[in-house]
Amino acid sequence: MSAKPGEDGALRRSRERGRPLLWLSGAWVLPFLGIFFWIFPGAQFAKVIVLILVVLAAPLPALAYTHRQRVRLVARAASSEEEAAQLKLQLETVRFRTARLREELQAADRQARLSHQLTLLGQFTAGFMHEFNNPLAIVAGRIEVLLEERKEDAALCADLEQMLKETRYMSNIATTLLQALRRERGGEIFEASVPQKALEEALAALRPSAQSQGVKLVEEIGEAPRVEVPEHVIGEVVRGLLGNALEALKGLDEGAIWVRLEPYRTAGAKVVARIEDNGPGVPESIREHLFEPFVSQSTARERLGLGLFLAASLLDMYDGRIRYEAREGGGASFVVELPPARFTRGQPYHWFAGGTTA
Repeated sequence: MSAKPGEDGALRRSRERGRPLLWLSGAWVLPFLGIFFWIFPGAQFAKVIVLILVVLAAPLPALAYTHRQRVRLVARAASSEEEAAQLKLQLETVRFRTARLREELQAADRQARLSHQLTLLGQFTAGFMHEFNNPLAIVAGRIEVLLEERKEDAALCADLEQMLKETRYMSNIATTLLQALRRERGGEIFEASVPQKALEEALAALRPSAQSQGVKLVEEIGEAPRVEVPEHVIGEVVRGLLGNALEALKGLDEGAIWVRLEPYRTAGAKVVARIEDNGPGVPESIREHLFEPFVSQSTARERLGLGLFLAASLLDMYDGRIRYEAREGGGASFVVELPPARFTRGQPYHWFAGGTTA
């Protein structure tokens, strides 16, 4: 570290006391000169030579002292430079830590505000769902009555059945959405669902929008077991991803969306579905925050509300997962992982090993 002020003062006082001695240091040769003149009083030439040598030798103590002082000053300068470098490094460390603390404080503040927003949103949603489900139940009941009354009209019954299906789907999603916002699964009981069916129904719901937009839907659905996720949850997640993909492909020529269900080969592994498109993809700046609520930058995939956050929350309730991958060749790829239904003695999954049930 830097020298103390007391040490600097002592060094300065020592230097001031040494100046008179430095001027007198050349007198050390006078005794030797007197002895020489006393021993050789008549040697004029020798006296001249000796005088020259004395003049040359007289400054030697001063030169030695000056050299020693120079060495000390150089050492102090080097030490000061090293201390300055250490202080600079410490200052940079303090600045870095200050910046980190500021970022952590801002992140904590954002998290606190976000938690407050989600609390308010949960409270609002609870009241809204109560008011929403009442007329929805009335509509569903009226449709069931119409189905019974107009069962002779096959075309009308087909439309009514589709309306009833969508109404029940809305009711299921409303209930599950409320659970997701509250981060609780509750005592929900459901049957293991068929992922192929959920994907096909989501595709059927979004196909008219894709056709009107000129987007090609490519289905690559392989064989997979049932999964421990309600069918309407899978449908909601896939519909949301398809809707985001269609939004990203607006205004693009030869847009395409691939809906893949990977063939299941390993018992106990997650069932994997992929929703891919050849659009602009997701900007790197928000990829780490894709599944956080209220991420906003500008348009399209750079403006995120609650969609992906709710999709991730819904899947998390059932031990599922969703993640983003950059698609090879450009575009976006969302990977949905679903837990397979558990094996039972009466209904083992022999199909993945190519066997037959007992």
